[in-house]
Amino acid sequence: MPGTTAAPQVRQTQMNTRIDMALKEAGDAVLTRLGYSPSAAVRGLWQFVVDHQDDAASVRKVIEPGVASALSDESARKASAIIGLRSLYARTARELGILGNDGADIPSWDDLREDWYDERLDREA
Repeated sequence: MPGTTAAPQVRQTQMNTRIDMALKEAGDAVLTRLGYSPSAAVRGLWQFVVDHQDDAASVRKVIEPGVASALSDESARKASAIIGLRSLYARTARELGILGNDGADIPSWDDLREDWYDERLDREA
């Protein structure tokens, strides 16, 4: 008789939360229409948070869309300021006759973030 492998038991916990009654009823109606239970929705949210733990903006966008929008505005303001500084740096270098310093050698935010992640992974390995 072939052996069977039983699936490992998943430990579960119960969560209790308070939510506005009208919001719960509206949410329950949408979830039912989409074929999900409230428990499935909470599990999905928790999984999203775990999967995006290094991307706070994505988590904020799901949990607090208004706050995420304000943070996006602040990020856009900072990005604009950085672009302005790079332009000023390049213009100043040209005016001073410093060749090869047009700011192109300044790493982008994405490059800096990737370098940071790489260093972090190397330290944790």
